[in-house]
Amino acid sequence: MKMTRIGSVLLICIFILTACGGGSPDTVEPTVVPTAIPTESNLPEITSVTLDRMELPKYEALEITVDLDAEYKNPYDVREIALDGIFASSTGVQMTVPGFWDGEGAWKIRFTPSQEGTWAYSLSVKDVNGESAPTKGEFAVTASDLHGWIIPGNTYDPSYSLHYLVYHDGTPFYGVGHCEALNILTGGFDVEDGARVFDTMKAANENFVVWWPLYSNSFIGNYDNYSLTAMKTIDLVVRDAQKEGVHIVFTVWDHPNLRDDTHAWGTGNWSLNGFSKLSDINSFFVADEPWAWQENLYRYMIARWGYSPAIGMWLTTSEINGTNSYDQTDFWHERVNNYFVENDPYRHPTTASGSGEVDWQTGHAVMDMPQVHLYDFDHGAQGDNTPANDAVGAAAHVAEWTQLMLKNADKPNWIGEYGTPGNTYYPELFHHSSWAALAAGASMTPAEWNSGGSWAEMTPEMYADISRLATFVEGMPLAKWNPSPLQIMASDEQVRGWGFAGEDGGVLWVQDFSLERKTIEEVRASMPLRSGVQVELQGMTSGTYTVTPYDTWQGVDLESFDVECSSASCTIPLPDFTSDMAFKIIRK
Repeated sequence: MKMTRIGSVLLICIFILTACGGGSPDTVEPTVVPTAIPTESNLPEITSVTLDRMELPKYEALEITVDLDAEYKNPYDVREIALDGIFASSTGVQMTVPGFWDGEGAWKIRFTPSQEGTWAYSLSVKDVNGESAPTKGEFAVTASDLHGWIIPGNTYDPSYSLHYLVYHDGTPFYGVGHCEALNILTGGFDVEDGARVFDTMKAANENFVVWWPLYSNSFIGNYDNYSLTAMKTIDLVVRDAQKEGVHIVFTVWDHPNLRDDTHAWGTGNWSLNGFSKLSDINSFFVADEPWAWQENLYRYMIARWGYSPAIGMWLTTSEINGTNSYDQTDFWHERVNNYFVENDPYRHPTTASGSGEVDWQTGHAVMDMPQVHLYDFDHGAQGDNTPANDAVGAAAHVAEWTQLMLKNADKPNWIGEYGTPGNTYYPELFHHSSWAALAAGASMTPAEWNSGGSWAEMTPEMYADISRLATFVEGMPLAKWNPSPLQIMASDEQVRGWGFAGEDGGVLWVQDFSLERKTIEEVRASMPLRSGVQVELQGMTSGTYTVTPYDTWQGVDLESFDVECSSASCTIPLPDFTSDMAFKIIRK
């Protein structure tokens, strides 16, 4: 049957009526793709192409609406119908971008150009009968002050560090943000003003957030027919994030979506996952037909939202050991990861995680950005038999895991979740974790978990604290410096530090850890003044450096001074400080 655009609208109406009636069948037959002999009369055809503008700034999005005549039954199944565009710049850059059915009666392609000048496009559609003749055209791209999406530094320039990120145009990027997996829509959201949390984040100079879009706004109630309302909501969130300069760690699968009630973690949301209408949960991870529909889903995500620089990363699975993947964990994760690597024209980095302090080396070897989740901050406080979260000791915990990931995988890494219930230990635990991660070599701040209830939410003090860190790292060319870890020895046995440096610059953070394993009340009441401390840095390139101390609690630079480094070592006299202090080290 020939399905034109009008026919496609009728098809959507049929889907809606079907979804509103009765339950799903007990068994689902695989999609049958008939074999057709192509002829000129039955090949699909693109009948019209409409660009939303003929000229646009670099790194802004172009939306193309396509009318077509093709034979298909389900617009969400690439085995029946596939619209693709090839985009080529005047300098030879070429990108293949998938199109998508918007759920409202139109086929669309969203594309974000990365260069100025004239771009040519060639659009084609495939159905069961074959491929259409290409439809070609051009549009113009002008200069802009935008920077594009984020990528590993060495992707932009092979001389840049593998451990840090940059924007697509090479502008420095250090991730500063937290985890709002569940709250973006519930924390205040409307069509006109967008997500309230993005406004707060922007004011605090944060630039990334972890989100679970399918947890409370799933568009896959049916595996073969997506929810228009939910997709349009995600459209709005992505656009608002881009407007506010926030990069979303877009979670493809949160662990409850892939867990049933037999799992040791208890109740999951598998019964609400549209794929449960196609297969049982074990087959989901291995069987051909569930995988074919997963490919349809991942292609759709890339097509509808991958165009936006607001997509910071694809988080393919959050806490995979909380799913029913079991002995298929590595096989399935690699399969999903590779789909995004091979099919995302913008190559947003991929990431995934296990739960808690899990060194998932096989997963880290596959993904672009290794991560761990840290929730074990409990220690017996001195003088007290009850457990306490160690606000000062959190620094060593975060730094050790950051350095372990760097040792095991030569890639950017980060702490994808961490925290403690409530806000009793904040902002101190939050503060020490953030600065330790930076100084130990992480590419982003740890993403503190916020979900309301017993886990509470970000406080004004926490936003103020992370804003001070954002000010410190703003514009710092970490990837270009291509730094290596420093060995740090302090003259005071109760002071420790972490840091890194390249030929042109580096970062040092020192901490008074005398109150490690103390209660939070003792930490707040007893922080001593450290005076006359010196630290020796080993691993520096010989030369003269300007050292600028930074008060991490007040957010101000102190008076700079010069030091001479020779034989890969130099000594830095520390100003008097309490708690901790950071330093910028810039070669003269």
